[in-house]
Amino acid sequence: MVIPGEVAPGESFAEVLARHPDRDVLIADSSAALAAGLAARLAACLGAEPSAATVSVMSSGGPLAYRAPLGDRELDALFRAENAGVHLEIPCALPPCVYIARRALVECGPLASWDEKALVEFCVRASEAGFRHLVAADAYVSCEHAAERFSRWQDAVDAHESLRRDFVEYAQRAPHVPPRRRVDLARLRASPKPRVLYVTHHWGGGVEAHVNDLARLLADDCEIVAMRPGVSGTTHVRWLREGESMEAWFDTMTEWDACRSFLASLGIARVHIHHVHGLPREALGLPAALGVPYDVTLHDHFAICPQYHLANASGAYCGEPDERGCDACIAGRPAQWPLDIRGWRALFHRVLRDASRVIVPSADMATRMQRYYPDVQAHLMPHPELRAEAPALHKVVLLGGLSAIKGMDLFEQCAADAAERDLPLRFHVLGHLSRPIERGALPVTIDGSYDDSRLPELVALERPDAFLFLSQVPESYSYTLTVAMATGKPIVATQLGAFIERLRGYPAACLVPHDSAARSVNDALLRLLQAPANASVSHPIPVSHRA
Repeated sequence: MVIPGEVAPGESFAEVLARHPDRDVLIADSSAALAAGLAARLAACLGAEPSAATVSVMSSGGPLAYRAPLGDRELDALFRAENAGVHLEIPCALPPCVYIARRALVECGPLASWDEKALVEFCVRASEAGFRHLVAADAYVSCEHAAERFSRWQDAVDAHESLRRDFVEYAQRAPHVPPRRRVDLARLRASPKPRVLYVTHHWGGGVEAHVNDLARLLADDCEIVAMRPGVSGTTHVRWLREGESMEAWFDTMTEWDACRSFLASLGIARVHIHHVHGLPREALGLPAALGVPYDVTLHDHFAICPQYHLANASGAYCGEPDERGCDACIAGRPAQWPLDIRGWRALFHRVLRDASRVIVPSADMATRMQRYYPDVQAHLMPHPELRAEAPALHKVVLLGGLSAIKGMDLFEQCAADAAERDLPLRFHVLGHLSRPIERGALPVTIDGSYDDSRLPELVALERPDAFLFLSQVPESYSYTLTVAMATGKPIVATQLGAFIERLRGYPAACLVPHDSAARSVNDALLRLLQAPANASVSHPIPVSHRA
């Protein structure tokens, strides 16, 4: 905690504020690294806006979170240089560092303590009195306790419905993004590694996998920037280094020149064309416009076929007809640019001929391209693949419809806990839900209602690792439990009704109180799932009365 002025031993927060009635107040977390001159910058921001009560800073956590592989002082210097004098308005102040105007303390009453709840309550009073809250975009402070501080701060914000709504609207406007992007760009431009532009499409699939693999393989040698079509007629540019979030959008029709100038400002040293679907024809001219060499990787047959895959209208191989046949195809399915087959192939002949390298991933494609462009040498280079090992996940199956009495709320909490703690649990419901849930990033699959007679077959197809029964009322029997027990797989169930007697003696079961916290339920699942492989035979797990 940092407060201007000396703090006497045992002196309370309120006493310090009262002892310096003529001063503004700077408060920071004890672990926060404050750069030289930071207080002066915050004071200047406050002085420029007389209606402001507080000034917060850009930081490593919360709604303004910015992280980069640099030291705190280096990041503060970048924010200071790239956003000098820039400030943003925000619904309320943010930890870990806040500068508070004395005039606001006098009019709205002091903070009772330096904690997140007291800060939010003060900001609410200040806002009601007509004060504003700012963020100095030219100041950056990180904090070791950021996660804990922002968790408490969020709880305090959520206690005020109007303030919570204000932050939802703030997140949609995201005024903090431009200051962060300026820092991203400064870091990218300052990199000693050459910048390479990948031109690609937005369809994902194998092309996306290859582009991402190359970016990771080349991370030690160069900075990869990808350009692809975005949504609603835009062109999207993004820095592909892992952990980076720099991206920019340009209206393809009206801002193409601005996009090209932006790329030039990055100091692009080479262009690699992977695909051009969804991009303007001018994208092929970027190497010349930037004055750099380029490569082309052919992931499909776009250089000879405007349909890309040598497919006819029904999706079958077209047999590669003569030019009249291709033009007839184009008449029904026009190319993305207004060209007949001769114009299309002439355009790509020039692109391939002038490339430093034309890369193909298979001998078949090399032979096929040679027939159309005999003077173009294709380099056969199978795609390098960086495939992560499949994670060791456990499929937890819940049988039957889920409603309030069947543990719907606890199920949703278990899924949220698994996502929050990144647990290796994936929940599959063979049945329907009584209400919709926000699945988002939750590790949940819902299969819907089923014919009861097919349940054993469906369970066999699911290949579950464990079963979960979360009833909140005493079950009288449970046919679905019979199906689960027939598999011999681990079962976690609530300690109610028939579950207790029916699972007595079952070799891999655990009973948990029906009002258990989701964390306890998930921990019980993991204990069963991570037991030795032969647990069901030689090391029975007794039915427990606690999670």
